[in-house]
Amino acid sequence: MRRGAAVCMAITSLLVPTLMLAYYDQVVVLVEVWWLPVSISLVGGSATALLLDASFGNGRRVGPLSLLLGVANAAAVVLWLVAWKGGAAPSTYGSPPIWPANTVVLPAVVMATVYRPRVTVTYTAFVLILLATAQQYVKQGQLGTIGYANSLLTATLVGVFLTVEYSMMRALRETDARRDRILAASANAASRAARTAERERLDAVVRDGVVAMLRLVSENPADAETRREAATALADLDGRSAPYRPPLHVSARESVLRLREAVNAIGDDTMIDLRVDDPEIEYPHVLVESLVDAAAEAVANAVTHAGPGSSRALVGVFDAHLIRLRIVDDGVGFDPDRVPPDRAGIELGILRRMREQPGGGAWIDSSASDGTMVSLEWRRP
Repeated sequence: MRRGAAVCMAITSLLVPTLMLAYYDQVVVLVEVWWLPVSISLVGGSATALLLDASFGNGRRVGPLSLLLGVANAAAVVLWLVAWKGGAAPSTYGSPPIWPANTVVLPAVVMATVYRPRVTVTYTAFVLILLATAQQYVKQGQLGTIGYANSLLTATLVGVFLTVEYSMMRALRETDARRDRILAASANAASRAARTAERERLDAVVRDGVVAMLRLVSENPADAETRREAATALADLDGRSAPYRPPLHVSARESVLRLREAVNAIGDDTMIDLRVDDPEIEYPHVLVESLVDAAAEAVANAVTHAGPGSSRALVGVFDAHLIRLRIVDDGVGFDPDRVPPDRAGIELGILRRMREQPGGGAWIDSSASDGTMVSLEWRRP
């Protein structure tokens, strides 16, 4: 919605001054000759920047660029008052002498998709009063009320449009919020399904092999310590011992082991180079789970999207105060700014997962034909 509004308003802001060049003779009769190129440059330059960002950029600068376009339109009207020669336009003239009259409210349409109503309403009221003052002089050569009456009608029409637009944006934001919740729920469901499948596989191994061996040891002659340990292990497996509670902390040794297993399960041809300063350093268990899941997601993306013949590597360091991982590939790459926000693998599986951890963060650097690097970091708070 934001990008669409920005493109439409930017194109219109570029077309209007182009059409007004046909009325050049009418304009220069009332103002100094410098006003027309200066005003067109101000509005045209701002509109071009807005059009490029909305069409080819990530759209994140639509709000600031709409404000810039609004300032350019207001400046064009102010400069008209400066350049005005003091005469009124003949009654045969239309609106071209002050051509920004046709574009001055267009930035408000874009602002309404980004900012709260007070910003848009304040801008609209200010530029319409400013425009009414200029139109009053161009029509009668002196201050009066006709220009303000016309602007009041314009304000009414613009107000109706902005009200409808804000209602639409509210509905779209609610849709976005529901989509995020659905994506999060889907990601959690997929994670639970994967964990359930893995648990079933391990249960089968334990049931068919480990339990049989433990029963053999516990029921046959052996030293007392071995029988005791076997009986304890059976009780744990049968659920007769205390319920399992995940540890609060995980050692660096265990963290690296889990990371290697997760990555190798996805693609065992991934080169892994991890440096551990002290294997006994401990990290929060929740952090390690998020780190392993995010790294696995990044490797899975590389396997799927990097392209045939590409190579991958996981490099990193574990020390007392910092964990830094890099998942790199030399594949086809992509533009991260053009990735749709509903790509759960990147947004939920990597970026948000790490940023939700205190001290955690994630970044993606990539470009077409230049590979991809996913950075995962955690600093001890």
